[in-house]
Amino acid sequence: MDLKAIELIEPVTLTKDNFAPKVFDKGTILKVIMPTPTSLLVSDDDGFSFTVAFDQENKVWRKF
Repeated sequence: MDLKAIELIEPVTLTKDNFAPKVFDKGTILKVIMPTPTSLLVSDDDGFSFTVAFDQENKVWRKF
């Protein structure tokens, strides 16, 4: 896979106990770090990384 970046087409909010929610707005461009069997590991400009599921392509994110 030679995918370098994705764009969010829906806002994404990540939550974790004892931490403030991390919100990514629609239109955010995220760098693809590596694929996994079921998702992509992506990173924002600050180095915060998380995964987006392949089955959410064209629903929550799209290839950029």
